[in-house]
Amino acid sequence: MPKLFRTDIASEANLKVFVTDIRSEADLAVFETTSPWDATTSAVWCYTDIQSDADRIVHFTDSQWDADLVVYKTDIQSDAGWINTAKSDRL
Repeated sequence: MPKLFRTDIASEANLKVFVTDIRSEADLAVFETTSPWDATTSAVWCYTDIQSDADRIVHFTDSQWDADLVVYKTDIQSDAGWINTAKSDRL
């Protein structure tokens, strides 16, 4: 968890996500992987092309104010984790 399916249609999504370049504005620092076996925590995300295999359906929005969750993408897996734990129930 989480394996995510990306959709371009906001109404299909379980979760609307905004990606920020400023870590302090984020709720979650995310590490993206191509291996579903590595996606064992809420901070490590893997994308699937098969909607039924996904834990969540996400839509990436252009507006922070439309988002359920604001994420910061990190290149270091050990740096990934919750910044605002109040939103941890969203995943």
